[in-house]
Amino acid sequence: METDPKPSYRPLFLIGENDITLDDKSRLLVPAEFRKEIAEARSNEKVLICRIGANRNAWLYPENYYRELIAQRRATLTPGEDEEAFNEAYYGMVFRLQWDGQGRVLLPEKLIKRTGLKKELTIVGSGDHLVIWNRDEWERRAQMRADTMGQVTEKAKQTETTTPGSA
Repeated sequence: METDPKPSYRPLFLIGENDITLDDKSRLLVPAEFRKEIAEARSNEKVLICRIGANRNAWLYPENYYRELIAQRRATLTPGEDEEAFNEAYYGMVFRLQWDGQGRVLLPEKLIKRTGLKKELTIVGSGDHLVIWNRDEWERRAQMRADTMGQVTEKAKQTETTTPGSA
């Protein structure tokens, strides 16, 4: 019996930032350019996995991509404390979100409380995922990044020259 071949996806390229608003029903509009990139890169996928990432922000991944990332971990029948912590964070404390016909997703109340999300938000592309920031916090972060861009660039250059296999 022949199995269906694994779909081939192109890498995600989620870039830029968009100011958005959390409506009174706890929905936010995923900007069209992000939805288009996810659909084109991931075979019309409309389901996102949301987890709490660094800085207690909400991180959004296309579901099949998240499954691929998680599948790279080795499972064990007798997990230790570190493995339990990982499982709780990456399996237990995640939410499946599906955008509606207008491109909105409903954010669960638990997620809003745990991340401290307010009404005025910015959704930021981070290559393979999206990050939802409170707008005021993102503006401070973006300003700090702009102020330190030279240092960030220099560190990246140093990493490139010391990475095995780099030219």
